[in-house]
Amino acid sequence: MKKLLFIFLTLSLLTACENEPLDPGLTGQDVGNNGNDDGNDDGSDSGDLTLSIYELDTDTSINFFGIPIRTITNSDINISDDKIVSSTTVFEVEGAPNETENQIFTRNAEGQIIANVSVNSNGTTTNEYIITYTNGQISQITYDYYEDDFEDYTYNFTYDGNLITRTEVGSNISTVFTIDGFDRVIKKESFDGSFSIQLETITYSATGNINSSVGTGELDSNYTYSFDDNTNPLQVVYNDNYLLNFLSDDYSDEIGPLIAQFHSTNNWNGSTFNGDTFTFDLEYNAVGRITSRDIAYDFGSDLTVEINERFNYVN
Repeated sequence: MKKLLFIFLTLSLLTACENEPLDPGLTGQDVGNNGNDDGNDDGSDSGDLTLSIYELDTDTSINFFGIPIRTITNSDINISDDKIVSSTTVFEVEGAPNETENQIFTRNAEGQIIANVSVNSNGTTTNEYIITYTNGQISQITYDYYEDDFEDYTYNFTYDGNLITRTEVGSNISTVFTIDGFDRVIKKESFDGSFSIQLETITYSATGNINSSVGTGELDSNYTYSFDDNTNPLQVVYNDNYLLNFLSDDYSDEIGPLIAQFHSTNNWNGSTFNGDTFTFDLEYNAVGRITSRDIAYDFGSDLTVEINERFNYVN
């Protein structure tokens, strides 16, 4: 079950980051099935290309107490000026109809995300996040899931030096995030009242990549990470509103893989998860820009996961 929890974390990269892509029809681009703009050179040798469309697809098969479940999530994330504008995500659970969600982000004058609204293919708003700032810092996050109030929550935040404390209205659970001198999260600890129930500690290399993340409590984990020597194009995009990626998560979500994939200086190319080692398949263009990454986790009959990423660039 601990490995199952890891995969749920992996899937949560879609929602924990919550900064996703524009439907190509809204941008006037002619995009084919692979997400590439037919009118632009998305993988050329040019040194001035910028990331335009990021595709993140996940295929998960899980045996849940004897019941096989397969879920497929395909997201297209459109980016402009190194900022995510909106996204289109198609969710599929085997045996059920597909669901499509279009996310739209609203920013204030300082560029901070103040709202994230999801609308389905029928034009119905399904959920939204509202983010409030006080003196430039996140002071409250409210989530409203329209179909089920049980899923709703409100987080409040207080700041004390390098500590950010998150409390949830109506809950005894609180979470404390510790920030280092480089404005990076190095520890996440959750409490039930005054009792610590989950702790994750994170270390970084001198180059800015995550070295390791260790979890203790409800979920014990020990992860290490490896990287190539090329620039990670996702870092500049997802460092926009950096803290929002973590402060809006669930108390039990592990953030190590999230940092490796989206916030490290170089491209994540492998990991060791609790003794299981995985090497990813990366491809590049002639100037070393990553064009694809394929990740396959095989934990046996109980759990397999495939994550496919595609990176599309424009001048």
